[in-house]
Amino acid sequence: MFKDLNLFINNVKILYEYQVLDEEIIIKTIEVLESKDTLKIYYDENIYDIELDDNTQFDLGKSGEIFVPISNNKLTFVVRLKNNYFVKSVYKYINKLIDKDMLIQEIKLFLNSKVGKKYNKDLTNLLSSIENNDKEIEDLILNNEDEYKRIFNLLINNKTYINIAKNMSDLELMLLITSNILVPNVPKIDQDSFNDLVNVAKNYDNALENIWRLAMNYDCKGYNYDLLEEFLVDSKNVWYLGEYINSVIQVNQENLIKKIIATNDSEYIKELLKDNFIISHLDDKYKNILKEYI
Repeated sequence: MFKDLNLFINNVKILYEYQVLDEEIIIKTIEVLESKDTLKIYYDENIYDIELDDNTQFDLGKSGEIFVPISNNKLTFVVRLKNNYFVKSVYKYINKLIDKDMLIQEIKLFLNSKVGKKYNKDLTNLLSSIENNDKEIEDLILNNEDEYKRIFNLLINNKTYINIAKNMSDLELMLLITSNILVPNVPKIDQDSFNDLVNVAKNYDNALENIWRLAMNYDCKGYNYDLLEEFLVDSKNVWYLGEYINSVIQVNQENLIKKIIATNDSEYIKELLKDNFIISHLDDKYKNILKEYI
């Protein structure tokens, strides 16, 4: 249910339980916490708001990170759902990241939240259709793929889903897409909109990771990657450039090498040539061009 919210101490995942109370989701740690530790809360800020007690000290990290020095052996805090929680549930289902049962659980959780109440009628009808409550037993004998397609169509044509999705900002859309490395059903957008997502990612936390994930998700779908590649090259991050060359199919190595040469940075190019991962995935022709430059 809460795969997008994790708690850690010393890189070890900490168990927690939750309950819905007065339209709020209350998270409680299960294990006994020691005061010398710092609890790390990692969450998807696109779908959750985290509210800690007024007396709880904390530090903010990058987006979706909260660090809480432990002062008690238990920690309780509130999670508030955003509209995008429902959109992400739909997105996960249509990309086969969750099954029908989990989809139903997530929609019910959204309906019981404060933000979900205003969509009660529409989503209650949607749930009824998904659960086949209005069908005879013999009509429920569908193979898995037919059932997936039936629910897929219910979801993408749902009024609440359409309204929330069309009002998402570029940042919200970027965060939704980059919440996964590679899925088949990404939002259909034009080139200008794709560039807008790249620009948003460039200026947000975890920029390199999100830029790479945009490249992965839209690979071989007809988009021009010039703006994306310029950022990767200018970042001079050898690791991410290597991941890009290795994992993105549509990479035009000739254009990429031209961008690298255009930096006029011999030290940077030397670093690239020392990286075994990059060298093993570059064509000999382009390795030689880099070597000749330095």
